Amino acid sequence: MLTNEPVKVSTFFDKWPKKKITSYDVQIEGGDQLDIKISQLTKDAKPIILYYDHNNKVDRNLNADHSYIARIDGTVHSGVQVQQVIVGYDRDNNKVYVQYNPLGSEMNLSFPSDVSSYSLGIRLSGTGEAVITDFSVSAYEVTTAESQKELFLRYPEADYLIVTNVYPEKNTYYQNMFVHKRVLGYRENGINCAIYRLNTSPASVAHYVYEGVPVYIGGEDALTNLLNAKPYKKVLFHFINERMYRAVRKSDARYTPKLVWVHGFETTKWYRRWFNFYQSTKEIRSSLEYAKRNQDQLDFMADLYTEDDDDIKFIFVSKWYKENVAEKDTNTIIKNYSIIHNSIDDELFNYVEKTEEQRKRILTIRPFASRTYANDLTVKAILALKDKPFFEELTFDIYGQGPLWNETVEPIRGIPNVHLHNYFLSQTEIAEQHKSHGVFLSPSRMDSQGVSLGEAMSSGLVPVTSGVYAIPEFIDDSCGFLAEGEDYMGLAEAIEYLYYNPKAFLQKSEEAAHIVRYQCGKHKMIQAELKEITETKEEKVLLEQL
Repeated sequence: MLTNEPVKVSTFFDKWPKKKITSYDVQIEGGDQLDIKISQLTKDAKPIILYYDHNNKVDRNLNADHSYIARIDGTVHSGVQVQQVIVGYDRDNNKVYVQYNPLGSEMNLSFPSDVSSYSLGIRLSGTGEAVITDFSVSAYEVTTAESQKELFLRYPEADYLIVTNVYPEKNTYYQNMFVHKRVLGYRENGINCAIYRLNTSPASVAHYVYEGVPVYIGGEDALTNLLNAKPYKKVLFHFINERMYRAVRKSDARYTPKLVWVHGFETTKWYRRWFNFYQSTKEIRSSLEYAKRNQDQLDFMADLYTEDDDDIKFIFVSKWYKENVAEKDTNTIIKNYSIIHNSIDDELFNYVEKTEEQRKRILTIRPFASRTYANDLTVKAILALKDKPFFEELTFDIYGQGPLWNETVEPIRGIPNVHLHNYFLSQTEIAEQHKSHGVFLSPSRMDSQGVSLGEAMSSGLVPVTSGVYAIPEFIDDSCGFLAEGEDYMGLAEAIEYLYYNPKAFLQKSEEAAHIVRYQCGKHKMIQAELKEITETKEEKVLLEQL
């Protein structure tokens, strides 16, 4: 929030449609807050946007010398997602500006000079309830450039900047949660970071704080402006792309040391993800478009791996992925690197000895946004077990959300012991689910490590997964089960084996918790990363000379 007082504050709680039925049934009650109930009525429904006061303009006299800050805050329950929508119009009433502000954020609205008025909307999806306690726009008697600079200098204690594509927020907990867990670990050790989420819309800068971590959202120019306004000791990247790197190279951080975490997606040839493109003619056509973008990204990564005009070091989360994917798919040899696994929070996901009965309780927690996650194999494995004499003794809990949810889970709807939960869980809620289950069913078609698998193992769940890509670097027969790729029968047979061998279940459970702590324990991995982050150029040269 800007330090000076606003010259105008407008709140928007009163003139929303009380009921709207389209692909959703939406009910809104206004007053001192907005109480929203929403239910998705049609399969694969796209998010709906409702406009305040029937799409009337809420301000027809914008002042070019003022800064406008939009805010939305509140709480959501179950699978509801909420965003504030700001639409700008020119004097001829043409729509020339659209911004989406996530729940819990304030957005510095950089209205283009041709915007003379704007309207407000609320973007909704999912099923559940939301309570909106702040839905406002405030005007400040400072220029946009001044207000953005104040925002960029708001956190002087942040010595390092992490640039990434997404980050957790109130709407969605899963977005790069493993990056957020790192940041919390750094903070526990006295190292403070700010986050920059690079988005595709260059017009405005949003800001929120997630569990004490400051997060900026904006385009390339705003990232450059941030780095010009505030110097950082190092710039860290997760899921780097050319736009991120270009924005940094244009800034005063041109020669600032850089650490690049390579997780897999950003350095993998498109054909390795064939499973995302074979379902329809439309998907095959999209694969051709994706192949071009993918090659551009790989060319960028090849240049980055061989860059000799910048201080860059690469962190790979698995040795297998670095040697068998990153180097092969870019035809390079990467010299300046370290292997540091994604850390697993073994304190939150603490081990409590399992009982034999818990081998019958199977848990799945996955996004349903891509076939990479192989949720269809989970469904096929359940159907393969359906006619087994012990099937009714098993319980399956499936948590997740995404565009593939409905079509994927359709074959198992209505099975009494299969419980479908179409929403995301917080980290604390995941840990609670771990305590009441014994098996983590999580096949995959591609993975550079498997953080959710590691978290489940840390809690003592026995992993049943696929032996593809880097997963066998972290799981073996002593602690879990590795089916062949696409082998859903192997997944089902693993669950059957555990049913008939309760002692083996207990042994694997204990070993899973042990092995993940040895390989990826939180403090061990955080200390390895902090060494890379805090090491200065002078210390690096000295070490090389020894």
